[in-house]
Amino acid sequence: MRRWLSCWKLPRSILALALLWPLALLADDFDPGWAPFVTTVSSPALSKTILYREFALFHPPNDDVTLRVPDARSGEYQLHIDGELKIEAAPGGWHWRAPAKAGWHRAEITRKDGAVVQLHLLVEVPLAAVQDGQLNGYRIGHYPAASGNRPAIHQPPSGLIEVAEDMLALPVSPHFTLGQFLCKQQPDHWPKYLVLQPALVEKLELLLAELNQRGIRTESLHVMSGYRTPWYNRSIGNVPFSRHVWGAAADIFVDTVGDGRMDDLTGNGISDVTEARILQQIVEDTFSDPPSPRLVGGLGLYGPRPHRGPFIHVDVRGEEARWEFP
Repeated sequence: MRRWLSCWKLPRSILALALLWPLALLADDFDPGWAPFVTTVSSPALSKTILYREFALFHPPNDDVTLRVPDARSGEYQLHIDGELKIEAAPGGWHWRAPAKAGWHRAEITRKDGAVVQLHLLVEVPLAAVQDGQLNGYRIGHYPAASGNRPAIHQPPSGLIEVAEDMLALPVSPHFTLGQFLCKQQPDHWPKYLVLQPALVEKLELLLAELNQRGIRTESLHVMSGYRTPWYNRSIGNVPFSRHVWGAAADIFVDTVGDGRMDDLTGNGISDVTEARILQQIVEDTFSDPPSPRLVGGLGLYGPRPHRGPFIHVDVRGEEARWEFP
């Protein structure tokens, strides 16, 4: 495994990230979804190394995007976007300009041996399109003005991802879908809108792999609360700068039964705060020395209440924060 990853010639921080979860240590039937080859995506809006064979990226309109496969020989790889073959700008390199209109575009990079990395490129609606706190009848509200000693992460997002009803199952990574992160408001209204940070998706994927490595067999995590519009966040009385409003937080638990509550992880027949503490400790162990500062964030524990089971909160705020409501 280590020899295989070394041939990728990844940046040190990315290579360290991948090496934390060797495939050989995972449950026999759990596939973490590592990419068969490395792809880098860069533009004025983002710079990203793709670790997974399927991943979603979010671009402002007219973003000038470059996709690269390091050390590729000419003709060894092909890129198709929406089924159209793109001409290489250089061996293993292509340029793509995001359309001016919001939408979903499928990119496939295929190697001669049949290995594929699939990217879902979603062009955002500019935040400026929100009028009187609404966008196409969907309540967004108003992002608070950046303030305090952390203005960078408090800046309003540049845009929102437009989600049609047929996009709910769109994978944002091997084990998570776009629909899992939607705000729980206006259930019958379409389209909906959200913000989602790729670093949060990566953190959840890595946590999922660690859970399976430790014998907690699950194909995904239940995202009880992902993105929250500023309007919804205010309606439930949460703090204005909650990382949920920036698509950088998720309240999660393990639910393989499908009953909307945390599984009994101890086998004692009940699900209580003990299950949340198990997840809390696994997050602490997994990210105690994160290989990338993008994965540093908050961790909260919430015990069961009459209307819900226990869960934990994880986010990618860039600094550690800890709290409990047992």
